[in-house]
Amino acid sequence: MTKTSFVRAASFRAPKRQVDRLRRALEAGAEVVVEQPDGTRVSSTELSQFLTTAVTELSRGSELVLLRSDEEVSPAEAAQLLGISRQFVDRLVDAGQLPARRLPGSRHRRLRVADVIAFEKRRDERRALIAEAVNAAVDGGAEY
Repeated sequence: MTKTSFVRAASFRAPKRQVDRLRRALEAGAEVVVEQPDGTRVSSTELSQFLTTAVTELSRGSELVLLRSDEEVSPAEAAQLLGISRQFVDRLVDAGQLPARRLPGSRHRRLRVADVIAFEKRRDERRALIAEAVNAAVDGGAEY
């Protein structure tokens, strides 16, 4: 995801040299270990994978925005997350493809971050299927 103009929970940027050094270490198999106040050390493969992904995005110059999956965003913020217009988000909501709720006594809507992410995943899967079908047709001799 590229830069966004809103920050809900937290937004992070780091010096490129520092991020590149950390990225190289993680790519080389460095393990993420957290030391608790009592001195106990905890390691997690999932945390290492998350941190590798985050550091890779930071090294590309992207801004990393953390959002809880149960948090809600406005249609404009959902549009920024998806890289589409707010009007298209409204059409997706009206068509039932993207769940949203109306604020009580208002026309304003809110969308759960988890629903926005799930929609994006479904959209990416559909795009991959279409690309595979086009590639298979071209490989089979169809004119492109």
